[in-house]
Amino acid sequence: MPAQKTQDKPAKFASEGRPLVGMLHLPEGARRDIGVVFCDAFEDERRTTCLAMTRLAREVAARGFAALRFDYWGCGDSPGDFADATVSTRLADIRSASAFLRDEAGVRKLCLLGLRFGATLASQAAEGTADCAALVLIQPEPDGKAYVDSLIKRKLVRGMITRAQGGEQPGGAGADVIDLDGYALTQRTVKEMRECIIAPGRVAFRGPVVVVQVSFNESIRPEARAVCAAYEGAGAKVDVRALVMPPFWSRIDVTATDALNEAVGQWLEGAGDR
Repeated sequence: MPAQKTQDKPAKFASEGRPLVGMLHLPEGARRDIGVVFCDAFEDERRTTCLAMTRLAREVAARGFAALRFDYWGCGDSPGDFADATVSTRLADIRSASAFLRDEAGVRKLCLLGLRFGATLASQAAEGTADCAALVLIQPEPDGKAYVDSLIKRKLVRGMITRAQGGEQPGGAGADVIDLDGYALTQRTVKEMRECIIAPGRVAFRGPVVVVQVSFNESIRPEARAVCAAYEGAGAKVDVRALVMPPFWSRIDVTATDALNEAVGQWLEGAGDR
């Protein structure tokens, strides 16, 4: 299918009574039978990757796939308090976004595309989304506990740098809310995040999966191998793409992500024909 012109269309829908906003990216010509729901990264990584994900969504739409980017409850332009958003609400939001895209774009199947912890959430959401036919996991975090610990460690290191002294442990004993660089997480949310695991026996999705690794060399890292092994153990057809490029989610400057757009677009074209 040749590249198409696309249109961006603001979207509003509800998730368990919570209003959410997003952006539809639609091909102006013929549409494929599978739509793509984008699951954003977490905290600051969502902000720093907004432009890259917008460009990726437009690339996907140009290849004939209807796509939906949206803000979770309490995040971005969606109303609500960030501290009230949990893993459970985010998973419900992903499933509601999937139903909205299916109905709005008239697609029969769905692909969940996630970045970083958003890829981890996409992995979890796929287990309960009947119409999910494919997964695109970009630099997923397979161990929720390790990911949360890395956020806490980053907070401590920044505290040491800015105050020239030991950082304060976020959320001491008995504290209900943990402050991670301005993002308030309740103990419930932290607990749920720690329980998000992509490992053999923890996933059952058997559709096509691509794990996209972004690093400074082509060597497949243990985290990517672990995710591949988990889905291969479930019987899924797993591909891996190792892209040599900077980790664009941790940079404040604009990073060229053409290689990511091409890799994901080509894989989706193959997956959409299966």
